[in-house]
Amino acid sequence: MSRENIEVVRRLFETYSRGDYDAAAACLAPGVVYEVGQEVPAFGPDEVRAMWERWDGAWEDMETVPEEFVDAGEHVVVTVHYTARGRGSGIEYDERLYDVYTVRDGWCVRKLEFKQRSDALQAAGLDP
Repeated sequence: MSRENIEVVRRLFETYSRGDYDAAAACLAPGVVYEVGQEVPAFGPDEVRAMWERWDGAWEDMETVPEEFVDAGEHVVVTVHYTARGRGSGIEYDERLYDVYTVRDGWCVRKLEFKQRSDALQAAGLDP
């Protein structure tokens, strides 16, 4: 099942990266909890999609590049390289973060974001 979980998360990234938020949101469970460091948690696909759209308004040339997918059973740990430029400020953003997706029955039910790879691996039940 874990290979299928990686494919669900990979599909989420692929559709999100090309701006197809309908297809990306279709990977999310109705009760998804989406937690990223700079935001309050988003609950449900509609709130997650609103977060993505808000980011589009704030950033330009935004790229979200998954670099590694680690199988952790019902969890998938993804190393993600984010780059963008502030739409009004021109501020450059370049950061590598570590996401832990929990996948059940073919749906992403939770996303947690970490600044340290070891923290993400630990959250996924793996030995850092």
